[in-house]
Amino acid sequence: MPRHVGKTGTRDILAEQFREQEAQKNERQKWEASLSSQLQSGTNLQTCSVNDSGSDKDGDADDSKTETSLDTRWSPMSKQSSSYSDTDTTEEDSESSDDMDFLTRQKKLQAEAKMALAVAKPMAKMQVEVEKQNGKKSPVADLLPHVPHVSECLMKRSLKPTDLRDMTTGQLQVIVNGLHSQIESLNEELVQLLLIRDELHTEQDATLADIEVLTRHQKRMAEKTPAK
Repeated sequence: MPRHVGKTGTRDILAEQFREQEAQKNERQKWEASLSSQLQSGTNLQTCSVNDSGSDKDGDADDSKTETSLDTRWSPMSKQSSSYSDTDTTEEDSESSDDMDFLTRQKKLQAEAKMALAVAKPMAKMQVEVEKQNGKKSPVADLLPHVPHVSECLMKRSLKPTDLRDMTTGQLQVIVNGLHSQIESLNEELVQLLLIRDELHTEQDATLADIEVLTRHQKRMAEKTPAK
């Protein structure tokens, strides 16, 4: 016998089907929400990882900047220290060069002084001999050509009384005048030689003074230099 379903039964069936659909819809929404939450959580973890990595990089960059800043800060001091070292080296080289120049000059002056002192006396003797040999001709030789031996005696300062006995007053006067002329000439030559002697003495004193100063300086340098 067929079953007769009324309006009330149909409504119940439809309501039950609607509830089932709503339950399925709710389950589906819950599943989608859970999946979305999981996906969002994974995204946040990745973001945190990226941020941490960025922070590490920033920290490394900051450390690098700090080291660079410190290097930059200490760099002038290092350069200044290097500059001081170079300056000290330059001063030492300069002092060494000055010492070498001093020693060279001292040796040169000593050698020149020794040579000048050694040569002065022989040269003076040679000059006197040359001047004697190349002496000026006595004017008496021109005035008394007939008595050449008298002129030679006058040049040698060895005129004898016997040579004068046979001469006239005029001839003797000529000899006297010649002698006066020679005396005047010799006086002038003597003055020139004395001036030359004074100049040589002055040069000698200056050289000896330089040697004394250099010797004292060398002694002071030797006292300052520590013994090795």
